[in-house]
Amino acid sequence: VMAGDSSDSDCPEHLKQYRAYKRKQQQKRSARQQPPPPPPPSDHPTSLLGSIADHPLTSPLLKLLIWLCGLLFFAHYEFGSVYFLASIPVVVWCSMEEWKRGPGELSAYSVFNKNLERLDGQFTSEQWEKELRYGAASLQRS
Repeated sequence: VMAGDSSDSDCPEHLKQYRAYKRKQQQKRSARQQPPPPPPPSDHPTSLLGSIADHPLTSPLLKLLIWLCGLLFFAHYEFGSVYFLASIPVVVWCSMEEWKRGPGELSAYSVFNKNLERLDGQFTSEQWEKELRYGAASLQRS
């Protein structure tokens, strides 16, 4: 809809015809060019690593076989122990990805929690210091 269409009665005839012509052209264009339908929602992440992790071929057995092939390859060139030692941090890192915490769930280690939040009842260095200086009675809440 063109701006100023509400006051067509005040416009000259040729301007009214021009606006009507433009409206028809715009309607024809919009009828011909329907926007493509939106893509269906996907449960899979859009990142490459997320799509690889969800692939059925990434079973633990396949991962073990690939690791063993790498170990045999490097052992052949006498770097088997280096390969084994280098794979330990990789295994630790990958295992941390599998054990995601739920929303609002805290880690037992406060350094991994938002704002270093501690669990209720967690023994802290401040508590230990108070006990050493003032005795165990200093920790009782009144």
